[in-house]
Amino acid sequence: MKVFGRSHRGRVAGVAGVLALALVGLSGCSSSVGVAASVGGQKITIDQLQTSVKSITAARKAASLPVDAKASDLPRNQLRFFVLSALLKAAATTNGVTISQTDIDARRKAIIDQLGGEAKLPNALANAGIAASDFALYLRDVAFEAKIGAIAAPTAPAGATGDQARGAAVQKAVLDAGQKSKVIINPRYGTWDATKADIIAVDTTGGAVQK
Repeated sequence: MKVFGRSHRGRVAGVAGVLALALVGLSGCSSSVGVAASVGGQKITIDQLQTSVKSITAARKAASLPVDAKASDLPRNQLRFFVLSALLKAAATTNGVTISQTDIDARRKAIIDQLGGEAKLPNALANAGIAASDFALYLRDVAFEAKIGAIAAPTAPAGATGDQARGAAVQKAVLDAGQKSKVIINPRYGTWDATKADIIAVDTTGGAVQK
């Protein structure tokens, strides 16, 4: 198991598996000033998002990591992380899944052990594009995923085949949550693509720049 298995900045693209899922939501203008996105009744503020982005940028600089060629994508990627985390929490509630501090502590210990010590955590988080202040949220989401997968696919065997079945079950649970929740993205960060579970950047060049 990779320490941060979800290729975070791509999901960021992510939590471990589910955060790269297909979800259903709606995109449009945020109705409140200072809101980056809303998921159902939960609002993700611009201040919250900017704090996360600044933390990651500072951590990468402190770790002497090379300049990220896609640094301009970081705000959108972090917003995706918060939106998908909110949908994962909703899926957990629907499926009667709860986690304790013991569950979160166990996840944290497993990561620290895999890294080889607490001192290596800051660099690992910087590399993964996870703000130190968001690490607890990351751990919570990973714990939610594991329990949802176990409940939704109770007969799945151990090993890779079972992991695929559990992952698919988590996908469906989050997809269902997305269908019930209205996702609104502040247009400064892009638009919500329900078929890809992604926040798509707005083309401000009018099509002049081709990728």
